[in-house]
Amino acid sequence: MRVQVQPAAVARPGTPAWDGYFPASLPLDWQLAYLGHFRSRVFVPGVLGADGALSAPFGDWDDAVPPNLRVTVSWPPETEATAGVAGLTGLARVLGERLEGVAFEPGVAVEAAVAGLRGAGLERLQVAGPGESVGLPGVDEAVWYPQLHAGEGPGFWRLRPAGEPDPADWRVLVEAVAGCSPAGALPVFLEASPGVLDGVRTIAKLLGKH
Repeated sequence: MRVQVQPAAVARPGTPAWDGYFPASLPLDWQLAYLGHFRSRVFVPGVLGADGALSAPFGDWDDAVPPNLRVTVSWPPETEATAGVAGLTGLARVLGERLEGVAFEPGVAVEAAVAGLRGAGLERLQVAGPGESVGLPGVDEAVWYPQLHAGEGPGFWRLRPAGEPDPADWRVLVEAVAGCSPAGALPVFLEASPGVLDGVRTIAKLLGKH
């Protein structure tokens, strides 16, 4: 089995890289529906608060997330297990199968959180983490989330590239990710314009990493 790099988007509304991808006249609450015409998964960080309360950066979750889009959200270290489970139980009730996974950030008490999710009947969620910072060429931040539960592959990455990479830069990054990752299906969530994903996927295919 080989590494299969699967580029996907990190949703960062309000940033030039994210907002610049969408038509200027498109309302914020339609962005995920627009994305869903071209993509099947998205990582939405920063929505789970310390008290378990959920923000809604794109408006009503049920209206904002189209049927085909699968969402992964992050669990920050300041959110305790009981509060986090309550928040995600509510989100799962709204989104159903559209809520695909949870990424534990560095510092989360993972055992208690995973036990809480299972106790709440959320065994189906793909659970990964805690995140591990990794040094990779050409990125400002690289976090590896090892798979803990219910995922098909070994885990996934969240990467924030430095500057605006050209194809040669993306090649270096794809090779670096593939070179330090376990074999299997490997989502790579990029904090970059969703418009770059097709190019990155093509590079991965040419390198035999897709």
